[in-house]
Amino acid sequence: MKLYPESLLEKLGYEQLREETILYSQFVRSEEILREIYPSNHRPTVHTLLAQTNEMMSLLRDPDPFPLGELQGLKTYVQRAKPTGSILPLPAFIEVLKLISTARFVKKFIEQRKDSVPELAVIAQRLIPMKELEQYIKGKVTDTGELKDDASPELKSIRRKLNTKKNDLRSTINRLMRKAVKDGMSSDEGATIRNGRMVIPVQAEYKRQIQGFIHDVSSTGQTVYLEPVEALHLNNEIRQFEIEEQQEIERILKELTNHIRQNGDYLLQNEDTLAQIDVIAAKAKVSIKLDGEIPIISQNNRLKLKKAFNTNLLLKNLQLKDEERDDIIPLQLELSPDERCLMITGPNAGGKSVAMKTVGICSLMIQSGFAIPADPTSEIPIFNGFFIDLGDDQSIENDLSTFSSRLKWMQETLDNFTMGSLVLIDEAAAGTDPEEGGALFQSFIEHLLRNECKVIVTTHHGSLKVFAHEHENAVNGSMEFDQASLSPTYKFKKGIPGSSYAFEIAQRMNIKGNVLQRARVLLGESKDKMESLISELETKTQQADELKEKFEQLKSKAETDRNRYLNKLEGINKEKEKIRQKALTEAKSIMDSANQKIEKAVEQIVEEKRTNKRDLNNIRKDIASERAYIEESLEDIKEKREARFKKSETPPKVGDHVRFVDGNTTGELVEINGKQAVVQADGLRLKTKYKNLIKVEVQKKKQKKKVRTAVLEGDSSLKEAVKPTLDLRGMRADKALNEVMLYLDRAVFRGMHQVEIIHGKGDGILKDQVHSYLNERNDIKSFNLANEDFGGAGCTIVKIK
Repeated sequence: MKLYPESLLEKLGYEQLREETILYSQFVRSEEILREIYPSNHRPTVHTLLAQTNEMMSLLRDPDPFPLGELQGLKTYVQRAKPTGSILPLPAFIEVLKLISTARFVKKFIEQRKDSVPELAVIAQRLIPMKELEQYIKGKVTDTGELKDDASPELKSIRRKLNTKKNDLRSTINRLMRKAVKDGMSSDEGATIRNGRMVIPVQAEYKRQIQGFIHDVSSTGQTVYLEPVEALHLNNEIRQFEIEEQQEIERILKELTNHIRQNGDYLLQNEDTLAQIDVIAAKAKVSIKLDGEIPIISQNNRLKLKKAFNTNLLLKNLQLKDEERDDIIPLQLELSPDERCLMITGPNAGGKSVAMKTVGICSLMIQSGFAIPADPTSEIPIFNGFFIDLGDDQSIENDLSTFSSRLKWMQETLDNFTMGSLVLIDEAAAGTDPEEGGALFQSFIEHLLRNECKVIVTTHHGSLKVFAHEHENAVNGSMEFDQASLSPTYKFKKGIPGSSYAFEIAQRMNIKGNVLQRARVLLGESKDKMESLISELETKTQQADELKEKFEQLKSKAETDRNRYLNKLEGINKEKEKIRQKALTEAKSIMDSANQKIEKAVEQIVEEKRTNKRDLNNIRKDIASERAYIEESLEDIKEKREARFKKSETPPKVGDHVRFVDGNTTGELVEINGKQAVVQADGLRLKTKYKNLIKVEVQKKKQKKKVRTAVLEGDSSLKEAVKPTLDLRGMRADKALNEVMLYLDRAVFRGMHQVEIIHGKGDGILKDQVHSYLNERNDIKSFNLANEDFGGAGCTIVKIK
């Protein structure tokens, strides 16, 4: 895949993203891999990379920490261990131990969750358990990197003897030292070591009165450091034991090194596999920092960015303190498969270039396996090449003007682009004659469109606006401008060309009126009218957008009120049904009791012969008929409750009624995104895995009305009493969110106005996921962390509408 120019990654902010990712890596090998990371245009590879990142993001949000720590590379040690007889230093084995144990922990962690992280499970399979080598090294080396006394029987014996002799020497020296001090031949300086031998300080004039060997003299010459004869033999024995100890240590290290040599390939495989996992983790950590989501990979060249932030601006903003951060306006941009060219116009500093670069960096990110800071319903195609012209490659050394450099870029692009490339051009036709430059770039764009490239252009040239308006595969767009304040809003508008607002801005800057008037005359009446028309159109569009926003707010409120009414109505109907069932049950009980009394009375009457047999039969028939009616009513209620939904064997599709396999919650399937799905239940959009849903067929003959929310019908748990507090501590994230969903459904059904959710403090991961879910529900009025007296950051107070 071709990227041009060579500085493209830096210009679009990819290099800054790479450096940020490297900061989150924990292996030396990982940093090497990230330095070489490059976007791919191979569709299966991109899907795999994104799946790996998505799975890792879920693992990093797991309450259990991912067991991957910092590791040094082992390649150098493995290479040094290859020659027979080589000896590795003790620190090498500590690093080997860390790598082996990390590989074991990571493999176990992922395999325990392999159903939810299949792509990472495939990678983890390449981790080789090396329990025997791990136990062997642990038997020889301490956690601090020292050789254990019992690393071998010989070493244990040598060190025991060595310690005994050292104790004997210490006792002898201390005894002689005390005598020398008592006799006035030595100061109270204490014994010391010289040339590896234990000696005592003696005043020079007494050196011949104590038998021994002088090893050193003080700088003043007044003190000599003497090894007494009594200590000579002990010092010699200690020296001999130290030599034996060192020989045994070398022998043990040689054995350890042999094991490293024999397992070198396995160690390097584990290192490479852990480095690959670490690279995925680093990308996932940056994605989480950016609040990134995995978008939909377009199959038909559709480009749709919803609430997309420019990564470079976002990273710079996150480095600032909260009070110093700017409000970044997200990009809303959509191009249909046929709209292959977008012509963005508008005033300077209005956000045209940032919008264009946002498309570029988001595309590079997904093709490198990053989540992007955008809504997950965004849709981005996979491009076969990237070409960007920012018009800033002027070179004095190569005698290139700005326009000459742009022509050089144009030629390189024509020589190297392939079908399906993304071409970004900033300030097209600038730096030369407007008419000639406009014609040249229009021809260039037409050639790219014939070859099915996606082209995004920023410009001020009117001819290119006309071209975008007339060409079937091109569309105009602009960055909104607040005409009242003459300041940019940084909001993108599709279908409307933008005005440069040169005169309006000049007027605001107090340029003399006669100069402006003359400029309008020189511009020409028709051009002036066109700019005024664009300006007026933009004003009306802004007004229409404001009205639309107000309408959406009113619509949302009406929908919320309607859902609340339906919930209450459903609750009333259910309560009514319960009362009716209770009444029928009591009536049946009464009838059974009455039947017994009547039978008894009948027997007495027959005995007394006060009535005939026909009257008795009529009475029995009336009683039996009434009891049959009651039993039929009870059975009808039971069928309504237990057989409301019937499971279907066909896979669900958008528009079907579905039920969660791990519960009774039901609703309408409204969206399928790969392995993910969205279910509309009681006005809520519930995200879940597609495989967690089964299609259910509504038994229409039992329904008296269409029910919007199957949650209230199928979930008997809603009838249970609801406690004011839900405790999630100790739960995994997926289970906790499911508990929150069911708990809030019951609370809403019961008409509760406030509940408490205890999630604990910890790293705040569970809290963030609960808050994210609460944001998605439209029946939640507000939620805030509790005061310190009532749980603080470990508890969230939720107010229900």
